[in-house]
Amino acid sequence: MADKRIRFGANTAAFIVLIFGILVLVNFLSSRRFIRFDLTEDKRYTVSKATKDVIRNLDDIVTITTYFSSEPARVAQIHRGIRDVLDEYKAYSKRLQIDYVDPIDLDDGEKQELRFKGIQEVQINVPGKGKLEIANVFMAISVGYSGKEEVLPIVQSTANLEYELTSSIVKVTTKEAKTVGFLTGHDEYDINAQDQRNQQLRQLLDKNAQGQYNITPVDLQTGEPVDVSVTTLVVAGPKQELTEREKYEIDQFIMRGGRAIFLIDPIIMQTNRSLQAAPLTTGLNDLLEHYGVKLGNNLVGDRRFHDTVQLQQGNMTFIQPYIYFVKVIKPNFSKEHTITNQLEELTLPWTSSVEILTKEGINGTSLAKTSEFGQSFQGVYNLMPGTPTPQTDLQAFSVAAALEGKFKSFYADKEIPSVETTTNTDEENGDETPAETEDTAEGTTITESAETQIIVVGTAQFLPQLNRNSADFFLNCIDWLTLGDTLIGIRSHTITDRPLVETSELAKESIKYICTVGISLLVILFGLIRYFIKGRVRRLVETQGVPTAIE
Repeated sequence: MADKRIRFGANTAAFIVLIFGILVLVNFLSSRRFIRFDLTEDKRYTVSKATKDVIRNLDDIVTITTYFSSEPARVAQIHRGIRDVLDEYKAYSKRLQIDYVDPIDLDDGEKQELRFKGIQEVQINVPGKGKLEIANVFMAISVGYSGKEEVLPIVQSTANLEYELTSSIVKVTTKEAKTVGFLTGHDEYDINAQDQRNQQLRQLLDKNAQGQYNITPVDLQTGEPVDVSVTTLVVAGPKQELTEREKYEIDQFIMRGGRAIFLIDPIIMQTNRSLQAAPLTTGLNDLLEHYGVKLGNNLVGDRRFHDTVQLQQGNMTFIQPYIYFVKVIKPNFSKEHTITNQLEELTLPWTSSVEILTKEGINGTSLAKTSEFGQSFQGVYNLMPGTPTPQTDLQAFSVAAALEGKFKSFYADKEIPSVETTTNTDEENGDETPAETEDTAEGTTITESAETQIIVVGTAQFLPQLNRNSADFFLNCIDWLTLGDTLIGIRSHTITDRPLVETSELAKESIKYICTVGISLLVILFGLIRYFIKGRVRRLVETQGVPTAIE
């Protein structure tokens, strides 16, 4: 008996030592190699490939310092989540230095230095005993590289932390910022205007730029070429027709390797007080068709997927479906293109179709489409909600497209257009005389571009009403053209809209009857089967004396 106890004790001790050794080995290996499992569909809690590429390609040490108070518990909990994210960053690069500072340990002079950097205490509400108390805390992160520093003064969650961190790393490590130009002079969306719709757009761009690119207006009315510093040109909803010389300068900008995004409205409102609209002519259709995209000169609706509008009648507000506000849902985005493969939905108000044409050396991708219940309308439009729409053929229409490749110049076999200077108007009769022109046909037309990209969207009307989805789409377009796909995948991690999948009426009715009748029938069927089995067993017992355990 004593020998058995000794053997049992020895086996137990050996088992404990073995388990302890395995734990030590696993801990050692995990410290050498970061392993984490993310079971979400889009890997939302794993740093994106773009972030990994950025931090793996660092050429020198980047220091990330957190300044978080240890109290109260709410702040400490946020800090723990941030440490988890930073641990994952650290696992992918040896050139990241992570420091954690509790400002309570700093003296007054050090705290003053933090204030000069833009890091200050913030006030938060802390639940106390039956009341809310005010606490002064630090909740900041700084990113430093070679004497440059970028500060995130208030970090209240990890929801958008990856994008903000990686953007800051890119900003401090970027040697030279690029420039995004916005065309002006044709009643486009003016980024420098003081009205609310344009201020929102400018604030969004400034926040997104994060020092990675500058924003500037581009005026081509004098016949001067697009400045050489401009990397990407945005043509955002011109309401007036461009001159041939302006189109020529845009063409030559693209031939020099510049990128461009064209947001072209198909209609213009005839009055401010009604929704009567007429086709809009910008003069860009032939230029874009030459590159490989044909604007439909139409208005597209979607009878299946569309947004709603609010109608005010007296003191009553009504919400009504509106087929002219096309809603693109996830299955109708390009799954391959980095601009759209993470988007959930996008509403494009009053958009035209965008048809991709076959052009040698050009790769075209439809970024967004209507459902198969899309419709095309042409003519003068009555866009009042509730107005009956004509019956037209139903089909899917592309409403946004991206082109990549080497483009041929639209002016390869043409003379360089002259600059229109003035238009003389007879005030008494209201007649216009032809504009005077200046002969500036100097230089040589570039006939073929280097590898570059163009995006065409059939509307610019989503810009004044930017929401989360439309903002992400627009910023993805700017980033793809200007910076590549570095930050697009990171921003998409912050998108949380998960709309219900649309189902047909037949499917809805089937699910309803299965839930109300089908489950009851299954219970009845199970009871009948059990009843017949018990009856059969009972008869076997009575006739043959077969023992059974079934009650």
